[in-house]
This record gives sequence, structure tokens and C-alpha cells, in this order.
Amino acid sequence: MFNILVNTEYEQLFENLLAEAPESFSLTLADFTQPDQKLNQLLKKTDAIIGQVNLSDSQYEAAANLKIIQTLSAGFDRIDLKKARQYQVPVANNNGANASSVAEHVLMMIFALYRQLLFHHQSVACGPWKNLKHTNRELTGKALGIYGLGHVGKALAQRAAALGCKVQYFDILRQPQAEKKWNLKYLMPDELLYSSDIISYHVPKTSYTHHLINQDSLHKMRPDSLLINTSRGDVQDENVLVAALSSGKISGAGLDVFEIEPLPENSALRNLKNVVLTPHSSPDRECYIRTVKNALDNLIRVSKGAPPQALAVDHEEISRKFFKRFPELKMNAE
Repeated sequence: MFNILVNTEYEQLFENLLAEAPESFSLTLADFTQPDQKLNQLLKKTDAIIGQVNLSDSQYEAAANLKIIQTLSAGFDRIDLKKARQYQVPVANNNGANASSVAEHVLMMIFALYRQLLFHHQSVACGPWKNLKHTNRELTGKALGIYGLGHVGKALAQRAAALGCKVQYFDILRQPQAEKKWNLKYLMPDELLYSSDIISYHVPKTSYTHHLINQDSLHKMRPDSLLINTSRGDVQDENVLVAALSSGKISGAGLDVFEIEPLPENSALRNLKNVVLTPHSSPDRECYIRTVKNALDNLIRVSKGAPPQALAVDHEEISRKFFKRFPELKMNAE
């Protein structure tokens, strides 16, 4: 029997995991916030963990048979990768299961802003049937700048190219195959910011991406440009973003993530007319089906002695190497 502990963060998906897991798997829901002494008894029999769990030394020592920590999310920033490597436990994520969903959410936000969807809905639903079609914008021919070309960035590039966008991107890892496949243009950050009609951020949480959206980066954007962030809340400095949106420095923003979630009631973002705000809701039910399948497929591989797929990448270390090569670049204002 292959014993798996599922952290309570995935309690809503536990029944799905049980239904899809092979008979050789034993899944137990576990609260990793409970005291070590109680949890360590479970860990002694554990082969795998599903969850963004940051184990203590004593927990790793108790989990002598632990072969993998598997997340159902794209992010894994709550896991100490160095400590996991120290105990020779690989960490894997959802292998892009949410990429299509997030890419579609980005496009929805762009269309809502370009076609003034919220205003026009209210105009019909509540009156006075006011039409601003003369100020609508179309997406065809616009330059979409993608900041970070991971799974989501690629999914967005594919869809935007099909819609007639000029797609350009920046990533600390240049990707010639993607450039050829979707006719992408690789640009350094400053040029990406000032040459794009829309900037969409798809970056991991690192010290280099904290407040990547700041006064300097917003100043480099054009007044008619849109900003979209569906990646991480701490990528944006919300105070300066509010100022840029209020003053017309940029024309609008679509935000699915925030520095504090839920978004505080007194947040100035709530009062702006040129934003579309969603409550970290870019995943959809189809992506959770893929997430469960990807995770279980990976655990089946590991249970049979094969190496895991979709291993977590140390984005902090890769970023450090990139900026050592390009010391003149500075992604954030920290």
C-alpha cells in the first residue's frame, strides 16, 4: 500500500482524489498545523504528501519513507526547497494544469476592459441605457507583452496570437522554440513595458518579483495601456498602482490577486471605475480535473520507482544567476 497524506488545504478536492486514486493508494486527510508529536505518528508510514507543506526537521526525520511532496497548485512558495533537497525529498507541482484556465481569465479581463463590459452591463440593467461604443477598443493588432513565459504565459501567447495580437515577452529564460511556434518577440523589461498595449504578469513569488509592479515600471507604460496580474498579489505595489490608475498614467487594470486577500473593504481599488477585480478565481473546474489527474499520475510513477515529473524549480536561484549575468537590469524597486 502506498500511503499518502493530503493536507487539509485540499479538503475540497479530497473526494476527487479518493475517487481517482488506484486501489493500491491509501489517502488520509491530515492537518499539518497540529503538533509534531501527533503528526509524526502519521508521517512514519507516509510515502507521499499532497500539499504545500513546509516540514520541520523532526517531521522530515519521522517521514523516513517519504518519496515526494506533490502540490495541486502551480505555486510551491510555502515549501522550503533547500530543506527538501537536504532530506532528498523531491517537490513537484501541478505541471501547468491551470494554464488554459488562467490564460482564458486574462483574455476575459482584457475584453471586459476594452469593451467596458461592467459599465455597459450596469447601463442596461440599471439605466440609463448609455452607450460608450465609440470609446471601445478591439484586441486585434494590439501588442500584448507577457512578463514571464511559463505554462500560463505560453497558453496566453498561443491564444493571443490566434486572436491577431502581436505577442512579445520577457522571461529570465529565453525560449526560442516558443518564439518560433507563435512568432513571439523577446524583449528586455523596459522595452516590453513601453512598447506594449497590454502587459500581463505571470511570474513566481521571489525576492526579485516582489513589487515588480512599482512606480518605476508603471511610469514606463503608456497612458493607454492595460495591466493584468493573475500571478501573485505581492507582485504589485497597490498604493502606487492605485495612484497610476487614478491619475490616468495607465488606462486600466485587471487584477485577480492582491497583496492582502480578501481585499480589504477600505481598499481604494474598490472605488476605481477603470479596473476589473476578481477574487483569485482564475482556476476553473476543468483545471481541477487535470490537477488531480496530473498529481495522481505523478504519484503512480513514484510508487513504481520511476522518477517524478514536473519538479519544482528554484526560481530564486535561477533569478540570481540571470541578474549576475545582467547586473544592469533591476526587476523591482527593492
